[in-house]
Amino acid sequence: MYQVIARKYRPQCFQDVVGQEHITMVIKNAIESDRIPHAFIFSGPRGVGKTSIARILAKALSCEKGPDSNPCNECPICMDITASRAVDVFEIDAASHTGVENIRELIENSRYAPSTSRYKTFIIDEAHMLSKSAFNALLKTLEEPPPHVIFILATTELNKIPLTVLSRCQSYDFRRISVSEIVSHLRNVATGEGFKITDDALTLIAVQADGSMRDAQGILERTIATGHGEIGIDNIEKLLGLLSMSKKHEVLDALLMRDAKSLLSLIDEIYRYGYDLTQFYKSIIEQFRNMMVLKTGYENIPLPSEEIALLKKMIQDHSFEEIHRALSVLIRSENDMKFSSLQKITLETILLRIIYAPRLYDIQQLARTNDSKANYKIGGAAQHDTEKKSRQFDSYSSEKTWNGFLGYLKTHEAPLFSIVSNANYESNENDTVVLSVSSEFHAEQIRRDHVEIENKARQYYEKNIKIRIEIKENLQRDNMMKPSEIRAKAANAPVVKEIMAEFNGTFRDFKHDQ
Repeated sequence: MYQVIARKYRPQCFQDVVGQEHITMVIKNAIESDRIPHAFIFSGPRGVGKTSIARILAKALSCEKGPDSNPCNECPICMDITASRAVDVFEIDAASHTGVENIRELIENSRYAPSTSRYKTFIIDEAHMLSKSAFNALLKTLEEPPPHVIFILATTELNKIPLTVLSRCQSYDFRRISVSEIVSHLRNVATGEGFKITDDALTLIAVQADGSMRDAQGILERTIATGHGEIGIDNIEKLLGLLSMSKKHEVLDALLMRDAKSLLSLIDEIYRYGYDLTQFYKSIIEQFRNMMVLKTGYENIPLPSEEIALLKKMIQDHSFEEIHRALSVLIRSENDMKFSSLQKITLETILLRIIYAPRLYDIQQLARTNDSKANYKIGGAAQHDTEKKSRQFDSYSSEKTWNGFLGYLKTHEAPLFSIVSNANYESNENDTVVLSVSSEFHAEQIRRDHVEIENKARQYYEKNIKIRIEIKENLQRDNMMKPSEIRAKAANAPVVKEIMAEFNGTFRDFKHDQ
């Protein structure tokens, strides 16, 4: 009789369990040192090995050659447990046995000695589904069970287990299985089943499984039925109804370039082809998350190297703030998309809100550069002209000014920007920039990254720039302004006036970082 992959490749010993070494190691040590607790709680996401480890533990304790951390899987007891016919191993589905009468029956059964095994093992799956009275009935037996009884409670919702039960059990928290571990295991399964599948396809399956090995094996099984020959990422996308990677990149590019016309055309095409818009929306959120963390320099994400390189290229001309703001809009609007009866219109509304949002600016820098020659321009969907872009704060100016350099740092090196932006620019003579600070502490902060700051300045100015730091103790007192003066300066900033004119708004309040 045919067995599904999840059952055929179910782990039969602790060494076979994938991704839960922090649990199997402790349990094996407890068995070998004969320090076995009478009650366990296994908690964690679905499909990560809770019930499998419970069965292996039952075999390890009752194996004819044991108790041993490595059950033989050959004796009658081990074989009966593997085949789910062992008379001394009781697997109870708490979802269908929630009442106190079921627990009373379990307690009565636990009083009798095991028939053939060393222990009677009660595995209560989805234990959080038990009623309050059922939990109360179980408390005394959990605390002082007969010496031949082991309780194993498995749950996906540990927060619903009463504290009185938790305090009587030894708790083990299962974690989601990593993408790399799932891919490695699926590759072994594919080899064992005799079919070929690409690494990109395996990675996509692992990502869609969201840390669940059982879900990943289920997707793989459906994949096998799609046909013969090598299975690629296209097969997985069609099987799961996912949008192709190339089409997804077109959508991301239209969003980043603020091309509303192309975006609406793509959404219309996606809708007409019958793709699940909720799934598509989720994939856009995931890709913006990937772009956000790539912008910080973090590259340990479950994507092929070619995909990572493409995303890095897409975001190189866009600031972290823009990507972060777009992701925030997508997350805040998720429920609107999820519960909408007009998903296409809702999707268009959310994405157009991102496209037509005004550019983000640093109000502190704007106040500081109010008297400079910089010409800030608020841009929307029509702002594609490179000459206008070069005058925005988050890209560097062709005039090679100190304010332009600060803008360059803000976009490309945010940590250095936070250090340098609080220093006062004094002069730039003979390719030496003089900065003044009000304390030795602030000067030391800049000196610590002095070499890197100078390197960035040389890249920006395209010449051998040197930076000198001067300490002026009275600088902070001399530069202090009254709140009313700061408010007036902020209100008169060109970009603030332009925003008020664009949206017919009024200047109500401001926040000033001291």
